[in-house]
Amino acid sequence: FEPWHLCWLALQPEQAPMRPILTYEYGVAVQKAGQCFTAFDGPRVIACAGVVNCWYGRAQVWSLMSEAITQGYGPLVHRAVKRFLDNFSIRRMELTLDPEVPRMVAWAKRLGFTYESTMPAYGPNGELQDMYVRIRKVP
Repeated sequence: FEPWHLCWLALQPEQAPMRPILTYEYGVAVQKAGQCFTAFDGPRVIACAGVVNCWYGRAQVWSLMSEAITQGYGPLVHRAVKRFLDNFSIRRMELTLDPEVPRMVAWAKRLGFTYESTMPAYGPNGELQDMYVRIRKVP
């Protein structure tokens, strides 16, 4: 992942409202906060994802998907993200999502996350978001 990848990402419609905050500077911030990855098809950015380390034992997982994700890339991206999360040794992983987008909810569950709470005015534009968590025992 490089910060400019966010600028090349043609977001899927459900995530398009986030476009104004996905600046190069935002990319620098998430890159410094934890591990980040980009999926490409040639020069086209298909997805960007990563982990923001909050403190020891807690991190927030994020993903931004291209509108092209439905063109056969979904299973590949899912396997890569699942493999990363399964090998990421941290006690509590969190993600937030729009509960009105069933595809996002279903993906979070397939990744092993469970619903924890609903958070009014949490999204970048003040929208309601649901918190999903993945708790694991870490030696």
